[in-house]
Amino acid sequence: MSNSNTNDILGFIVRLLGLVMLVIGLTVAVKVIFEAWDLYKEPQHIERFAEAIEQGSGLDGLLNNFTQKATNETESELADQFNQVIPNPKQQSLRLTYFIAWIVAVLLLLVIGGLAMSAIRTGGQLALYDLQVKRFARELLDEAEKRKS
Repeated sequence: MSNSNTNDILGFIVRLLGLVMLVIGLTVAVKVIFEAWDLYKEPQHIERFAEAIEQGSGLDGLLNNFTQKATNETESELADQFNQVIPNPKQQSLRLTYFIAWIVAVLLLLVIGGLAMSAIRTGGQLALYDLQVKRFARELLDEAEKRKS
């Protein structure tokens, strides 16, 4: 095989890989957009993620125990002062993992979107590499001709 044929084959492979990266990047970017839109339309979907964080960390249980102890101490002090029992209605607890899940989900969407944009940019550069090199060579030749004259 001659050097020209090898360069043509490698150029074709590079362009093909560039197109594959471009398509993959576009697909991932569209999926990220749809996932973000889905979370906007149905924010209750973040609950599964929050439950997974809670199962792994036990953060909400720890927070509930801490606030429950503080509340019980305050109620017992008040009951001692007024010599009566204060009824304890079931309290709605703060779910910290819900907010953490939102932060993590947004960060993941940003990271995946950034990776998709990098794949699109790199794929486009690889697919158009030969054209850019030819344009650069043409500009160099034009500049060299201007300097000769």
